[in-house]
Amino acid sequence: MLIRVSIGSLAVLGLEDIKMLARPTTLYTLQYSETGCAAACKFCAQSRLSEAGKDYLSRVLWPAVPLDDLVRALRSKPGSFKRFCIQNVIKEGFKEELLYIAKTLTSADSETPLSVATTPVGRDYLLELKRAGTEMLGVGLDAASPQIFVESGKPYTWDAYWKFIGDAIEVYGRGKVTVHLIFGLGETEREFVETMARVYGLGATVALFAFTPIPGTPFASRRSPPINRYRVIQAIRYLLDKGYELGEIAEFEGKSVKLREKALKELSSDAYLTSGCPGCNRPFYNESPRKIYNFPSKSLISRG
Repeated sequence: MLIRVSIGSLAVLGLEDIKMLARPTTLYTLQYSETGCAAACKFCAQSRLSEAGKDYLSRVLWPAVPLDDLVRALRSKPGSFKRFCIQNVIKEGFKEELLYIAKTLTSADSETPLSVATTPVGRDYLLELKRAGTEMLGVGLDAASPQIFVESGKPYTWDAYWKFIGDAIEVYGRGKVTVHLIFGLGETEREFVETMARVYGLGATVALFAFTPIPGTPFASRRSPPINRYRVIQAIRYLLDKGYELGEIAEFEGKSVKLREKALKELSSDAYLTSGCPGCNRPFYNESPRKIYNFPSKSLISRG
């Protein structure tokens, strides 16, 4: 069985030789499909609409390697990562394969926590994933409004994703479900932060991404969001994660948002680190080293 692994993760294991400004602290894996994913997300290289190479996800190269080779490398270098992560693609038999990969990685190293990021599945299947060893669940909602959800080509429906988020919280518990949101797909800032607040109100957390135009995708001609506006969104996510209510920390000027004075006093540089599951730093997934949206380490914040 083949599995895609981010090239940085392979380098940590000694399976690739590349220079790294920051090492990934999570093992990032992706289900393999020669034709990519059956979904039609217009921003994604794996999408069936994409003409980009299927060995890419966002800016990062994800070579395909035999799962057995990956397991051997993990066993030879225990403790190389703070977390394992498996991401799904929609294809025939993906659920059975996802369970198999989860069990295989857990058997390779039962001490390292495992996350799975998947499109909506049934509650019974979530229970199976948890029994297979997954500690946390990621949900790729991506879009922050129903309109942008449809325009972006997301599979299933807006309501189906929110039901799935609720089911996942019931199965995994509060704070154990991470909802992925991409800033810059066309939503307003108000829509975005209100959706983040909704996620936290349910008991999940937010993994924040910046829209990244990928050549060969339908959204290739669009621009990444202004980095100064992304910093505001990062700050709000950070404070929501600390337990603040949206009204306490933000105020609206039309469709835009700004931080209240009280909120500014509560910020630290940690707000600008990569957000997601504990141990996830996704080096340069959304950015080049010259324009960093999500800092993979505190040392790079001090340099940037």
